[in-house]
Amino acid sequence: MTQNGKPKVDIGLNQEAKLTLLRDKCYEGKNNFGAYYLYSVQQDGEEKAFFATPDVHQAILEAGLKTGDTFLVRKRAVQNGRRVMAEIGFEIVEKIPSGVREMNKNTGQVADDLLKDVLLQCVKDADYVIRNAEGQISEEVQKLATSLFIARTRN
Repeated sequence: MTQNGKPKVDIGLNQEAKLTLLRDKCYEGKNNFGAYYLYSVQQDGEEKAFFATPDVHQAILEAGLKTGDTFLVRKRAVQNGRRVMAEIGFEIVEKIPSGVREMNKNTGQVADDLLKDVLLQCVKDADYVIRNAEGQISEEVQKLATSLFIARTRN
């Protein structure tokens, strides 16, 4: 448990954890052991605290992961001479397209598949544009909605 009462992500040797970010940024601090990077994540439906290593933290930053993005962290044994050490691996599982993320900032809700919601909003937006342009040709609405959908879901 951390000081705020959330359980910590605990990864055993030769195991992995699938984590989903709950916030865009981590809490950075320093203690007697050096710098630390504390992320709020969800693991198996439960909110937990994840202390990332500097390498994993850097990989998260370089990948541009944000709220709702999912990644794997693996801890495996590696032999270095006579010593066996733990090596932490990082892999992106799912990254939500930026257009989908922006549409859901108001609700604060990030779902697994929001493309239907994005498409529906694009159709409504296209219909609104056509109505205000004094025309109602359904083929134009469809083309405009498709263009908006592609633009909003592109990474």
